[in-house]
Amino acid sequence: MSQHLTLENSIFLPKVIALTQEGKLVKINGSGNSMRPFIEHHRDNLVFGKVDSISVGDVILAEVTPDHYVCHRIVKIENGIVTMRGDGNPVGTETFPIENVKAKLVKIERKGKIYDLRTSKVWKVYSAIWPKLLPIRRYLLALYRLLWRGEVPMRIKRLFK
Repeated sequence: MSQHLTLENSIFLPKVIALTQEGKLVKINGSGNSMRPFIEHHRDNLVFGKVDSISVGDVILAEVTPDHYVCHRIVKIENGIVTMRGDGNPVGTETFPIENVKAKLVKIERKGKIYDLRTSKVWKVYSAIWPKLLPIRRYLLALYRLLWRGEVPMRIKRLFK
């Protein structure tokens, strides 16, 4: 039987960041649905490394406000300000100074397979295409939830009660 320990992000993530700044890679279990469909809650492991450089399309860990950390994709960098959005978020962004970028996602472990985001052709194609689908992302995410995850939205469930 495996045991799990849950810590508040404000306690846990500064330790992760400190290790990445020492040049170590740190693997943590993905939590939340904001990066769906390509990072799934408690299915995928995320491997973070030191921030050597960042560019639009990179997935980063940032401290968007004091003690509030978010892992999302960069959609814009302008005048030292970074804007990022979760892949599963059709609306809403986070904006913060570039110095608040704390770690960079370098690998994803999914179902026993490891994707190195620096070299994976699949990830590079996805990273180029998915952000451009923003106008229809809401519908693509709904199809994903319904067809692949088997999640029926509450408003549809209520119709059949």
